[in-house]
Amino acid sequence: MPLPAPIQQELSVGTFNVFAYMPAMPGIAYRVLFELLGTQQNGGLCLVTEEALAAQLGVHRSMAGRGLQSLIHARMVFREARGTYRLNPMLAGGRTFEEHLEAIRDLDPEDRLDVDHFQDRYDRAVAEASIARQRRNKGRAKASSSAPDTRRERAVAEADVVSITTARRRPRRQPS
Repeated sequence: MPLPAPIQQELSVGTFNVFAYMPAMPGIAYRVLFELLGTQQNGGLCLVTEEALAAQLGVHRSMAGRGLQSLIHARMVFREARGTYRLNPMLAGGRTFEEHLEAIRDLDPEDRLDVDHFQDRYDRAVAEASIARQRRNKGRAKASSSAPDTRRERAVAEADVVSITTARRRPRRQPS
């Protein structure tokens, strides 16, 4: 029985000189980016969930999410909806060279990748996301601290807690 003919990709053109401006990101971000580049549809559309991406890369879902988040901070990938991402037009492939250049011309100047302050912009986005995450966590901690204590939490609070230095000076065995 003959093998089926390979499916011809409709993408044929791309300019990838933008890789000269890649920021220093976690290693998983590059693996995710190359996976997205290889599976993109016309216009840089990528229909993939974090779970599917993690399975393709052989990593945990949280690692795939971390890589996607780094790419979003770097403005290399835009999230449109759950499971729908779009590559920056400067990375995405197109059917014709004219189509590809038109997509780059229509790109918001803030989203361009070939700027000298690319690393600073990425670092700033990561710092802002970290601050926002800390604020969310503080809000959650306040909400949970205002809730009534359970019996176990009260027991832990009333327990005699010693410093690590004191604990290290104690003998390991209980005196008989």
